[in-house]
Amino acid sequence: MAKVRIICISDTHGQHAGVRLPDGDILIHAGDFMTYGNAPREIIDFNAWLGRLPHRHKIIIAGNHDRLFASIWRTLGSKWKV
Repeated sequence: MAKVRIICISDTHGQHAGVRLPDGDILIHAGDFMTYGNAPREIIDFNAWLGRLPHRHKIIIAGNHDRLFASIWRTLGSKWKV
């Protein structure tokens, strides 16, 4: 059976570009990638950083500092099926 290497980080608060990550198959960011949580540019920057990483699969979980995701959920949540 092939091994899967999972890398899990959290609480980078806008400092993700300076984080050195080991190689892995799956990257999980378990919340709080944003500094203040209300600037869309933080999401754009974080997404660009993710795109440069070699991990084949990436799972992002919004944390309490990632406030824009909560407002999106309040606005669109009733239209989404989970």
